Amino acid sequence: MLILFSAASAQYVEPWGATRALRMKEAGRLYNELSAIDKQVPYLSQAEQKWLDGELDSANGKITDRYIRATDSQEYAISTSKSGFALVLIPLNNLSSLKMACKDEVLMWAEVASRLPDSQLWQSVDHLVERKIVSKKSAEDFGHSFLAANATLRSQAILNAVVIPYLRGDLNCQ
Repeated sequence: MLILFSAASAQYVEPWGATRALRMKEAGRLYNELSAIDKQVPYLSQAEQKWLDGELDSANGKITDRYIRATDSQEYAISTSKSGFALVLIPLNNLSSLKMACKDEVLMWAEVASRLPDSQLWQSVDHLVERKIVSKKSAEDFGHSFLAANATLRSQAILNAVVIPYLRGDLNCQ
């Protein structure tokens, strides 16, 4: 039996949360991945939005067959995706392009971490991929076919890289 060992050269890669510049770069990368999906989702027309609102409001807060059909519709998936992405993309855009006080930066990262694992958002994106409105490649770039799980893992990474170090007092805000 012959066993070969090769000299491995380990290269240190600085964690993305180590400096403000690396965090800005990570925010930009995440923004690009998510906005690539969001850009493929059309806006609802006024008539489509009116129909969706009417269907959802028709049961006066009760779950009916009509309500369930509305939540299974393409219009619902589009509406949910657009609103969910807006809540994440705005702070990511700010994090990638603006220098701000450390407390404000951490607050925006916390907003992203709390909004990213929205199961309705990712279920809607899955429906839009199935309906070929969103490309499978864009979803794969983020983590398809486990979009919701990937979003949860990314949220945990944000908490571990930014929020917890800030609360401990050892986040590099430079």
